[in-house]
Amino acid sequence: MKGKLKWIIGVIVIILIGVFLYNRFKPEEVAEYETRPTVAVEQPQTGDIVLYTELTGKVEPQSKATVQAKMGGEVLEVLFSAGDFVTAGQPLVTIDSDSLTALKLQVDAAEVSLTNANNTLARTRALYADGFVSDESMEQAENSAKSAQISYDSAKNSYDLQLEYTTVTAPIDGLIETRDVDPHDHISTDTALCVISGTEELQVTFGITEKTLSNIEVGDSIEITKNGTTYEGQVFELGTMVNSSTGLYDAKATVSDTKSLTNGTRVKITVIMDQTRNAMTVPVDAVSYDNGQPFVYVYQDGVAVKTDIESGIYDSEHMEVLDGLSADDVVIVTWSNELVDGQEVLIKGQSDGQVSAE
Repeated sequence: MKGKLKWIIGVIVIILIGVFLYNRFKPEEVAEYETRPTVAVEQPQTGDIVLYTELTGKVEPQSKATVQAKMGGEVLEVLFSAGDFVTAGQPLVTIDSDSLTALKLQVDAAEVSLTNANNTLARTRALYADGFVSDESMEQAENSAKSAQISYDSAKNSYDLQLEYTTVTAPIDGLIETRDVDPHDHISTDTALCVISGTEELQVTFGITEKTLSNIEVGDSIEITKNGTTYEGQVFELGTMVNSSTGLYDAKATVSDTKSLTNGTRVKITVIMDQTRNAMTVPVDAVSYDNGQPFVYVYQDGVAVKTDIESGIYDSEHMEVLDGLSADDVVIVTWSNELVDGQEVLIKGQSDGQVSAE
């Protein structure tokens, strides 16, 4: 009995030793690792890319008038001050002119001549009716009276016009920006008396480059910002020649709501600098460069194929593709440092042999 028990124990010991030795020296299994990079893909899309630029503009009145007198002379009265609001036709300045005195003398002389000519005509008619005056004398008297009337009318019109010029009136409704004249000043027709700015509508003037000019049209909306408040503007004038002082093209836009804007202030303007419509685009992160040449990797039969493209404009998300791709191409849109031309790749979320490009 004891011998049989020893035999069983010996067998168990041998089995345990064998298991130990097998686990100790059995060959290790080699783990298999995937060496192909996993990438995301998508086909080129059709869309718009719009690039904006920020400019500085100046708020100005749409209507503005520099007031000048139509005759020279001494200023008698100045009927306004800077900051006054005036209406069209309101008197601003009265002027005393020596030429007005001379014109009044001409009117008086012409009136005397007209009276004498009319008196002569009346006497001649009476004599002509009694047969004491010839037809020639009668016609001469009538012509003299007509000539005197014309001379008087001409002198009177000149005087009345000059008299009207002695009072300078406001040409438009608006605010007096500057007062450049005082009583007893001697002025000429070249003297600026004041500047009036219309207050009903304001405009913003700004300069744009030739590139921006090609992407903006009369009627386009622009964004105007001042002290955190945004206003909508509409372009109504675009210059066709470069401003020699700025090197830019002059542009003007109306402002729809100007309650918080002040004449002469500076504002920020946002306009379209460049744009493309219905263009083929790819994610900008999918594009790499080789010595300045843009390229993408196209997925073909499980392999990344380096493909040169001709690029257009781009924003923070998409780049325009002018040439090099078709709408059916499948573009790799994720970057990997393992990605090279001819590299085998796996598509994220797909099994081997499956391709899905959204």
